[in-house]
Amino acid sequence: MNQRLVCRHLALMLVAVGLWSPAALSQTAQVTNSGSQPTRSFARIVQLMQRKLDQSRLASQIPGAQVGFVYIDGETPEGKPRYVFGSVVSGVSNLESITQLKKSDRLLAGSIGKTFVSSLALMLVQDGKLNLDDKIEKWLGSEAWFKKLPNAKDITLRMLLNHSSGIDNHAELENFQKQALKSAGRNIKYEELIEWVLNKKPLFPAGTGYHYADTNYILAGMIIEKATGKSLYEQIEDRILKPFKLERTTPSNTLTIPEMATGYLENKPVIVGGKFTINPQWEWAGGGFASNAEDLARWASLLYGGAVLTQKSLDEMFNSTSSGEGSTYGLGAMVTRSKWGRSYGHDGEFPGYSSDMRYYAKYNIAIAVMANADGTVGVDRFLSSACDNFAGVIIGATGGKQISQAEQLKFQAQAETWLGLIFGGKFDESWEQLSDRLQRRFPKDVWANTMKAFLNKAGKFNSRKLTAIVYSNPESKSIAIDFESSFSKLPTASETLTLELENGVWKVESYSLR
Repeated sequence: MNQRLVCRHLALMLVAVGLWSPAALSQTAQVTNSGSQPTRSFARIVQLMQRKLDQSRLASQIPGAQVGFVYIDGETPEGKPRYVFGSVVSGVSNLESITQLKKSDRLLAGSIGKTFVSSLALMLVQDGKLNLDDKIEKWLGSEAWFKKLPNAKDITLRMLLNHSSGIDNHAELENFQKQALKSAGRNIKYEELIEWVLNKKPLFPAGTGYHYADTNYILAGMIIEKATGKSLYEQIEDRILKPFKLERTTPSNTLTIPEMATGYLENKPVIVGGKFTINPQWEWAGGGFASNAEDLARWASLLYGGAVLTQKSLDEMFNSTSSGEGSTYGLGAMVTRSKWGRSYGHDGEFPGYSSDMRYYAKYNIAIAVMANADGTVGVDRFLSSACDNFAGVIIGATGGKQISQAEQLKFQAQAETWLGLIFGGKFDESWEQLSDRLQRRFPKDVWANTMKAFLNKAGKFNSRKLTAIVYSNPESKSIAIDFESSFSKLPTASETLTLELENGVWKVESYSLR
């Protein structure tokens, strides 16, 4: 609900920062390993992950957070990849009782639930029960409200799943949000959610633009139920949760959910007297699940690693993008370039809870991060880079080519020189050092205007300190350079510059400022 869809790993990104102060409490790591005995590297990774989580949570002033992870650690006796999974936790599940957060505690996953809905839809396509390019009128045309739906006769299932339908997002409408707060104790019929967008003017012709909307997934959920004659939750339970043993993942369709951590919206609890003050049942196919970070990391590894869908369906999921912002959003999947190469996943937000889930294809690493906080600049900053940071712990601990001191100095100098150009307003010169991909994406005139608007949000540059330089892909053809920085509008910030080797020359592949 009200998922902001800030794609947290875009090449250019700006997130404001700030702090608040809850009680501080860390917990010893709790881990699960798929083998009979954890390896030495696994134990070391858990130790490093726990330390980073404790530090990051305290710095961001978050009540509690979980990090789940999956990676490959050698081979099984049968010669197959040996997947290892685990989780670490830090902080509290309830600030009033100072109850420690456990790795088994559930938190609301927000729009990460869309990955279950889109996966189920693609399973039904594989079964021949749905077609991505069928008009939704086939399934919903008999509904009394259908003709009042914007772009009704032109929308396909594919357009719903990649948010190119032109329908507004009911969850972001002020009147809807007021009603959700006022009527928290009432369960609704899902058709009621559609009423908030009826008779509205389309945002754009169907299939020609991008606007993220939970409403699209409410409609997709209805189509799934019409095509199968079974409830959406029942099918996700039978085809995904049970077969893949996601035992901590459950529908969030009641005011009380067992073993839930209390969420905090702008530092105020969203569970009072054991019940939600905002009914998660209203989210349904727009999200609709509670889970823990370990389950979500395992789900990311299974889904994006190819264990759930056919390769054809995965190609549809990743390649069915729309335009503008939608160029990085497929069928319920964010497809982005991170400091560790291409990643697939989704983020999520429900009042009181924030989460992110990523799979790093080059490394076969899945990371999921969940926090029982929402609506603070601290949690926004934490989530903006958390998956990248925790993936980096695993990548650094499991080997790979090391960068010599001399190479570090060379890369640092190149990065600082390039940053000096953009903050000095020399955009044409900085453009010449971009990778071919970035130059195609941002022609010279577009680059200058983009950077001016981007840098204006940060303000005047104050200081910059190198924190890390690492190879960011297994072939050692990409370098990630991290800085702690300060600007007039962002007193405490972090910068990441990624360099990629092109024809023997290191070029700027991405730049992020958080």
